[in-house]
Amino acid sequence: MTTKLLVVDDEPRTAEITAELLRRAGYAVEIAVSGSEALQRVRSNSPDLMLLDYEMPDMEAPEVLDSLRSGADRIAFPVIILTGARHAPGDQVLGIERGASDYIAKGTDRQVLLARVRGALRERAGESRVIVNGRLRIDLARGQAWLGENALKLERRPLLMLQFLAGRPGEVVGRAELLERVWGTSYSGFEHSIEQAVHEIRRALKEPGWIETVRGIGYRFVIQP
Repeated sequence: MTTKLLVVDDEPRTAEITAELLRRAGYAVEIAVSGSEALQRVRSNSPDLMLLDYEMPDMEAPEVLDSLRSGADRIAFPVIILTGARHAPGDQVLGIERGASDYIAKGTDRQVLLARVRGALRERAGESRVIVNGRLRIDLARGQAWLGENALKLERRPLLMLQFLAGRPGEVVGRAELLERVWGTSYSGFEHSIEQAVHEIRRALKEPGWIETVRGIGYRFVIQP
């Protein structure tokens, strides 16, 4: 089955150039020229990945992301934000914390853009794996984790972080690696997001021993009896 992508950009010419690049790479691509049209297309035929312009007349990317998350804890497909002007770290933090998978400046080399798309799709494909460690079970495809019989309420980044740590039990995982693998960035400004994710994981688990802080380095997943 052909992978379906949705390109969202209020500049039709720019949208078509991006779409044609992706079509040549073998993807089936649709275009939306506003945030509201993008939401309509998602409701009628959900894509496997969305490339979303940050600034549009009707909605900015964080608003679109909030609407996609409405009624659920996570967005069902990767969203890569494309921006021509909003390069500031604060904009990147806002977009990724609202559920975006990646953040790319317009004008980025075409091969780099394709690589980032492939990487996001690979991550999604890998989410079919279910991890079980002790009483903890994580199913990323369903966007859910359980401790025993209790479902844990976790949004996408904390859930991804828990899955990543649980996949390497007993191993100390550094903050830099967590930023790269879970947040898709090397920008140190996201370190507060790591701390917040750990706080949310511990609060959901209600048992602090699962995630151990290794001061000055990172975190370790410890299986509890």
